[in-house]
Amino acid sequence: GVSGGRGARSAVPLMHGPTFMGNPLACAVACASIDLLASTPWEARVGAIEQQLAEQLRPCADSVAVADVRVLGAIGVVEMKQPIDMRKAQARLASMGVWLRPFGKLLYTMPPFVISDADVKKIADGMRAVIEDAEHSQS
Repeated sequence: GVSGGRGARSAVPLMHGPTFMGNPLACAVACASIDLLASTPWEARVGAIEQQLAEQLRPCADSVAVADVRVLGAIGVVEMKQPIDMRKAQARLASMGVWLRPFGKLLYTMPPFVISDADVKKIADGMRAVIEDAEHSQS
């Protein structure tokens, strides 16, 4: 963030680093989180998520509303040709029990590594529903 304060002639950056930097509790939590991650087969899980996202999102590339589909690791992205109507898309997704935050022309997911196959499918179904809505609005 930027602040100049009252009467300041120019803005100065707000420095929050010292607020959190070296906090013993935050460091302990970070170390525990890394230990937990390292004790699980996370690499295999990321590979499985990647494969499922690729299989379920790849057909979206055939849509007239889609510019590109990309999957890398546990990240799935559908790039639309036109900007996404965020309100309409989020309402549609929420009605399906999915929470994604479209950004410009991008509809993307970065699910947690512990996500179930059923929930990955639910997310992909939601993404496809947004694409179908976009197709109908272009007709």
